[in-house]
Amino acid sequence: MRICSFVNTAIVLPLLVITVLQGCVSTPVKPPVVAPEAQVVIEPTLESDPFINQQILAIETFIAQHQIDEARIILTSLNFNQLLVDQQTRYVLANANIALILGDGQEALTWLNGEYAYLFDGLPLQEQIILNLKRAEAYEFSGRPLSAARERIFLAPVLEDETAVFNQEQIWFDLQLVPKQQLLDLANQESSPDLNGWIQLAVISMTEDDDLARLLIAIEQWQLQNSGHPGAKLLPRSLQMLNELASSLPTHLGIMLPLSGPLEKAGKAIRNGLLAAWYQARQSDQDTPELTFYDTAANEDMTALYKQASDAGAQAIIGPLAKARVQKMAEIQDLSVPVLALNYADKRIEQVANFYQFGLAPEDEAIQVANDIWQQGVRRVMIVAPASAWGERVSDAFILNWQLKGGVIASKALFKQPDQYLTTIKNGLNIQDSEQRYQLLRRKLDQDLVFEFRRREDIDMVFMLAFPAQARQLKPILNYQRGVDLPVVATSNLYSGVDDPDKNQDLEGIRFVEMPWRLAPSPIKNRVAEAFPDSLDNYAALVALGVDAYRLYPRLKQMSVFNDVRIQGVTGTMTMSDNGRIQRTLDWAEVQNGLVRRVPASDLQQ
Repeated sequence: MRICSFVNTAIVLPLLVITVLQGCVSTPVKPPVVAPEAQVVIEPTLESDPFINQQILAIETFIAQHQIDEARIILTSLNFNQLLVDQQTRYVLANANIALILGDGQEALTWLNGEYAYLFDGLPLQEQIILNLKRAEAYEFSGRPLSAARERIFLAPVLEDETAVFNQEQIWFDLQLVPKQQLLDLANQESSPDLNGWIQLAVISMTEDDDLARLLIAIEQWQLQNSGHPGAKLLPRSLQMLNELASSLPTHLGIMLPLSGPLEKAGKAIRNGLLAAWYQARQSDQDTPELTFYDTAANEDMTALYKQASDAGAQAIIGPLAKARVQKMAEIQDLSVPVLALNYADKRIEQVANFYQFGLAPEDEAIQVANDIWQQGVRRVMIVAPASAWGERVSDAFILNWQLKGGVIASKALFKQPDQYLTTIKNGLNIQDSEQRYQLLRRKLDQDLVFEFRRREDIDMVFMLAFPAQARQLKPILNYQRGVDLPVVATSNLYSGVDDPDKNQDLEGIRFVEMPWRLAPSPIKNRVAEAFPDSLDNYAALVALGVDAYRLYPRLKQMSVFNDVRIQGVTGTMTMSDNGRIQRTLDWAEVQNGLVRRVPASDLQQ
């Protein structure tokens, strides 16, 4: 379903551009990521001013061509209160469409759900449908997947053909983004049969995602119990693929890790996590593959090692770990046996068939922080980060992502030695400017003054990239320098993994992303603690990487085809990008009374 108006603008647009446009500034434009697109067409009334209508038509044409700056310039020349109702409606829709193109769901909802919503009441059914689809898209951009799913479920009975199929796939995609506990809580309250059925199916997919056989049985039972449900009549495509996966599970895995040499402890920690997951599956009566381990420290030739594992019968390979070896593995021609590397190649690579990368890169965490706080309406950020190669690399990942969205870096405070922390924070907050004004006034007046230093007021939030000892000094300094009211967010590097109320009270109020493994107990974590206590004490994150590597390998093919497949892992919720890179979404946590507690992402600005 696509409702559009096509006009010959060869004469109209140049005249309007000359008349209205006084210049423009180019800004990055993010194309919409949800399809199919549709445009609401509002017919002008007989009383409408023809020139105003031509201006609005030009705006709509610019938007259709993603020329956002030009459209905005004309929009700002119009006085909303002087427009007729049909013109006001088109004006509001133009602003909403611009926000959607830029991925700003909050702004789009302001126009679609706010004080202007009354303008849409009299629209014909087909245009109401398009509006509601736009609302769903806005909810998705603003990080409110449950609201988006509700909107789409409400619309589903009146949709047809490709739009109906696309909408149903989006319902499933959206529900995969809702935390499992939230779905469980909602299932006991929900009155809509269709939404309740989708919730049940989503919970099944999250609960049984580590056992394909059990997952298939649970889905079949759900279909029998909900035979009239839209999802039972036509399962989401990613679930339809499960039978194929279950019938072709690898029975032999080749594991390539450094089991000697400088990376021995890291390699063995991953091995221990993988073995713990294997034993847990075996005790649950799951079919488990034969495991063969290869020491990559003893053989640097990845091509030879790959051939050795393949000739020995390996049907999938997990590893290697070292970046250089991952790069060499990616360069092998014709990978007939799929490879799940446990790090990222040194050089950026395009998608390679049967080659997947899974690691714990802090850059990915910085990007998640940027995405999540943007969805909460944050726009101006102060960066606090180490003045080091690592600090620059990770903070740059945040900054690039942030600026592509249209966010502003209000200031950067790059620290080196502890004795420079105070000066660094002062500079970032412009406290020194306030102090200099005080000294200037005191000299001019030749007397002592009562003076309150002030920080800059154009900061919505602070992104802090720091390790525990650094953060325990930086946060109190930030508080003392008039920044106590500034929300602070961080990556998992901030947390040592140990609850220590005395030490962590200096981190009070900081919110950060963290893997579930470090936030809550679990049976497999207890198993590792008993069998491999040294690994858990010193290499907990790598143990978790091994656990999730074992959980990922059966689903790699499915994840490479469908972007709605989300595996609930101990390192985070895992999805796959178009280039075969596993992406993790971590939980949010906050230091409260010196203790670390999980919090919803929606609370980030509180």
